[in-house]
Amino acid sequence: MEHRSTDVIYGINPVIEALTARKRRALRLYISGSRNDRYEDVVRRLAGELGVPVSTATRQELFAITSTSSHQGIAGVFETYPYSDIQSMLDAASERCVRPFLIALDEVQDPHNTGAIVRTASCLGLHGVVLTKRRSAGITPSVVKASSGATEFVRIAMVSNLRSEIDALKAGGLTAVSLDMDGKDRFSDVDARAGVVLIVGSEGSGVRRPVMDVCDYVVSIPMSGHPASLNASVSAGIAMYELGRLPG
Repeated sequence: MEHRSTDVIYGINPVIEALTARKRRALRLYISGSRNDRYEDVVRRLAGELGVPVSTATRQELFAITSTSSHQGIAGVFETYPYSDIQSMLDAASERCVRPFLIALDEVQDPHNTGAIVRTASCLGLHGVVLTKRRSAGITPSVVKASSGATEFVRIAMVSNLRSEIDALKAGGLTAVSLDMDGKDRFSDVDARAGVVLIVGSEGSGVRRPVMDVCDYVVSIPMSGHPASLNASVSAGIAMYELGRLPG
């Protein structure tokens, strides 16, 4: 690869979205010689606009580059992911004169859950996603693929101490809402007028107790069928939608 500080993004949508967003610089693109469709045309056009070199590669070579067979015949070497900070998320909401809406993932390690949550957050217009530095998937190539490239459009921060960050957001006026299957609060109970930070935990252990203890509400999703549980990304999607509907 071109240099050590790079990420490989693979798959049709992730590569196209990364080139479109221009959040990080593309260094080189690889396209399978067997591709000959509109997606190849789009990638080559964007690469031409950005001055990015494009190489033809076999599927075996693409597997060697991406370490996966899910590359869909397209991959790219990009600069590493540029993490944001929480203040920029709050500033983005302020610039649009809307209440801040953030989601924090408390040690979510499954790349597919992280990617799906980022994708939903992007679709629903959240102002940012907060990850923990420890026991977190981070924004890896597999997370970018699972998000269908939404990582390139969302502000994402990594923090060392999630509890202290939640405390700081609360001091700034935001309401902290933890999602837990044993929560006693309902979405309709939440006062979201000044903004919300939603905290979602890992599927195995949920939100850690020290983080949950500083939350204003602990909300559960009512369920009556079987199995009586949802994975982290589905639960987060429901919660983001419900909280986003609350009056401001």
